[in-house]
Amino acid sequence: MAKQASTFDDVEALRRSILVALLIFTTAFGATFAALNYFNANYTAMAGEIAMGLFALCLVPVIRRTAHLVRWSFVYLVLFNTTMMLILTTPQSAPSVFAWVLLIPILSHMLLGRALGGGVTAVFLATAFAIYYTRFSDSAVTGNPRALLNVAGVAFCIFGFSFVYETSRSRAEKALKRQAHTDPLTGLGNRAHLKLRFAEAKARYERDGTPLALLLLDIDFFKAINDSHGHEAGDNALRAVSSLLIDTVGPADDVFRYGGEEFCILLSDVSATQARQAAEALRGLVEASSFEEAGETLSFTTSIGVAACPQDGSELQALLGAADKRLYAAKLAGRNRVVWE
Repeated sequence: MAKQASTFDDVEALRRSILVALLIFTTAFGATFAALNYFNANYTAMAGEIAMGLFALCLVPVIRRTAHLVRWSFVYLVLFNTTMMLILTTPQSAPSVFAWVLLIPILSHMLLGRALGGGVTAVFLATAFAIYYTRFSDSAVTGNPRALLNVAGVAFCIFGFSFVYETSRSRAEKALKRQAHTDPLTGLGNRAHLKLRFAEAKARYERDGTPLALLLLDIDFFKAINDSHGHEAGDNALRAVSSLLIDTVGPADDVFRYGGEEFCILLSDVSATQARQAAEALRGLVEASSFEEAGETLSFTTSIGVAACPQDGSELQALLGAADKRLYAAKLAGRNRVVWE
């Protein structure tokens, strides 16, 4: 099954495109500045520009297909910034060359995020300022306290703006991710989050042989609750079941609203027998539970279908299909029961 694109895939795609563009610019500017440094007899800077340009050119096809984008971004930025520091130490480099240092916080936060990008920025900005002070502190024009304060102040402001921007962007991305993976009525994970959590559980199964099982649960005669007491009562029933499942099973990450009055429970490190026992315990708890609605005590029951990996398959759709068939069989058999085979 093809992977469905998401907003979060787009974020990585954007970073990938930015890095590819930076690599192309690095190659082009590297060739240009290598030629200029050759005519200025700055052979150390020329060698650094050529080496960095060739590395950037070779890295372009790697970045287009790598699954380790952050890792390669870190390698690129460390080498790029190190080359920059090397060039800044050469006697032929003018104070204006230090303007390139101001790119460090922007690129680091953009490609590496807040924490790692902030660390890279702090290290190389401090290094660049130390080089600047060492080379130009004796100059009346570029080494006086006002000049040094201007250089440090501008670098610090750009660092701060980049950090604040990345912090806001990261928080917005996390909030959007929670919203995209959360059912708004119950606060449980939705189908998208189920796919994500199942992929993690399947990876553990394939790596360690950790068993897993899946329960598909449906509130019996839910339509009758809506028809007799209104849709608000039906919503309250769904919330009541959600709370009961979370309290019984564990974290909300393992309980999902599958759709309508159906819930899905993902059980990790649980055998088929243990899954059946858990399903039966849940059925009994739901049957014994109740909630208050407009001064009236309402109760309901549930039917549950059980599927286990690897007996019923190792893919999510196979397990959901098996559990759904058994849920349907439970309803045909009179509801308020568990079917596992």
